[in-house]
Amino acid sequence: MLDRPQRQRTLPRRANCTTSFVLIAAFSSLVVFGSSVAAWAPSLLTVSSRGSSLTSLSRNPSSSVIPLYSTTEQASSINSTDNNMSNKQEDYPQYTPEQLKSALDGLLEGSSDPAFDGRHLFGYENGIQNPNHELSKLQAITATRIRDYERYLQSGKAVQEQDLVKQMQSFWQTHGPLLNLQTVIQEQAPRMALAAEFKRASPSKGNIAVHLNAGEQAQQYAAAGANIISVLTEPRWFLGSLEDMTEVRLTTTTNAASTTSRPAVLRKEFTTSKYQITEALANGADTILLIVAVLPQHLLKELIDHARSFGMEPLVEVHADVELEVAIQAGAKVIGVNNRNLHTFQMDLHTTEHVAEQLMAQGCTFDHSDPTAAQNSRYTLCALSGMSTAFDVDRYRNINVGMCLIGESLMRAADPKVAIAGLCLDPKDWENMRNTVGGGAYTAGTKLVKVCGITTADDALVACQAGANLIGVIFVPKSKRCVTADQAMAVVKAVRAFGERTNRETLAVTKPTEATSPISQLTSNAQALEASSRRPLVVGVFQNQSPEFIRDMVDSCGLDLVQLHGSEGMEAANKEICGVPAIRVVDIATDPETGKASENAVQMILNSVTTDPLAILLDTAIKGETAGVAPASSLTMPLPKRFKTQDCLSLLRVD
Repeated sequence: MLDRPQRQRTLPRRANCTTSFVLIAAFSSLVVFGSSVAAWAPSLLTVSSRGSSLTSLSRNPSSSVIPLYSTTEQASSINSTDNNMSNKQEDYPQYTPEQLKSALDGLLEGSSDPAFDGRHLFGYENGIQNPNHELSKLQAITATRIRDYERYLQSGKAVQEQDLVKQMQSFWQTHGPLLNLQTVIQEQAPRMALAAEFKRASPSKGNIAVHLNAGEQAQQYAAAGANIISVLTEPRWFLGSLEDMTEVRLTTTTNAASTTSRPAVLRKEFTTSKYQITEALANGADTILLIVAVLPQHLLKELIDHARSFGMEPLVEVHADVELEVAIQAGAKVIGVNNRNLHTFQMDLHTTEHVAEQLMAQGCTFDHSDPTAAQNSRYTLCALSGMSTAFDVDRYRNINVGMCLIGESLMRAADPKVAIAGLCLDPKDWENMRNTVGGGAYTAGTKLVKVCGITTADDALVACQAGANLIGVIFVPKSKRCVTADQAMAVVKAVRAFGERTNRETLAVTKPTEATSPISQLTSNAQALEASSRRPLVVGVFQNQSPEFIRDMVDSCGLDLVQLHGSEGMEAANKEICGVPAIRVVDIATDPETGKASENAVQMILNSVTTDPLAILLDTAIKGETAGVAPASSLTMPLPKRFKTQDCLSLLRVD
């Protein structure tokens, strides 16, 4: 059924909700929308088609994240790839909190001023770790990797560093020279350089795409225009390996026009030693990631200098102001801003903009407006997480970010080439896309997916892991999927945790004026909705219920949006009335014999639209049912033949 069967994934189990495919068509021919799964693009209208089902995954969502003190046995049950450290139980032991804290303390050894070099480290004061400090996720993972490497180097199986240097030189002679990361990025200006990531899993999202082949995925990235391929090589939480990285390098080099036209390969690891850098070079890496949050300043400088001694320019990651200060003093040139706080796993896309402001305040040059300006800049600024759309890319283009790193959305994409094209990395492509959004049909495929009828936090997680943008909870008493306030709050909590946020998402919706037309307002709203729903939002579904009740549920449950599914009228779908932006359902009466809408159905809908709703949901009636919230046993509606299933999200299917 799917255009690429090998990409079809299953979900942790059958969720208690209904789903259907959603497809993007021209505005004049409407867009298919499900009462259970729906989509918006920058097109203006959507149509509902009830039915279909969510496939089930072989793994329960609660077991999709490998525990902190994981074992190789657990990892190997999911992933058959390996790295230099053999895939055996004894090679991945559990470590006590004391052992992990000791490993982190060891990073300050050799510092002449621990209080200064460790001033930015979480849980440290004056270079001394608080004995009562509980390690963050980042610290625990880093400390575990330190201990793993200690065991590996003492096992007698490790390749000696001098032999790694020989292996590195031999690799370059056979497969071409090292690429300089900063040069690769600067040469793209004004186009945004793309670091496309190969990531099988993560601590926050669990399994993402454990079945994909690293070389094949990287080649798709490269063919679509990725300039850097980032490879997670950490085996416990990310299920990665050095073999993945080497395969990426060899595949992309073989398929490139020349050894210098290939994408640069980034080893993304929790690097704390010179050995790991040399090991990366020997296995095909062009650059490595250095995370300032876990590296004392003296050690960060040693690692940067070690990398440069071989011609490698590392990517130095910061999140907080003090980390930026440490990075600059240690000599970093390519500075990546992680919008995710790796201590708490909370996301804030404003972080990159804040770091850009701090760099400018310090007189640090990082201009990506054209090749000459980029090459004359001492620094190169990169955005490293949370991005998935052309809106994100343009947001950072406007502050002279030279590279964005995108992983999860590309790993989940049915067609990475289409997904990368949709990022509009070239500013000309962005302008063309904006013109299309404003004045014509959008044809690039499904943009957003809504799964409705969710009743539990576990089901919400299933939908989020499948790639849903909108999670619907129904408050209509006659629905078999009606939720209580407590159930809705549990769903909201789960969705927020998955999206790495703690508060309600605020959509950047432009307030209409008297001169604003309903159609132009809906177009603007579509852009805001797409930008905000990169992290799943929770939609409360109501039908002919009082504004007071709706506001109460919005406030008490933390809903991001509401959907009015009754006869409330267009004006009721107003943010001032509902408390949050509202989606307005419009029922389309169909001929009971032909199942087709009346000839003037589109015009009637256009005439009724106001500037109040955030979006319009066009709901097709099913023979024998009345308009409104679909029952749990709703019929499956076949998709029109003119639509192709491969245009849809690959994680969902039509029954």
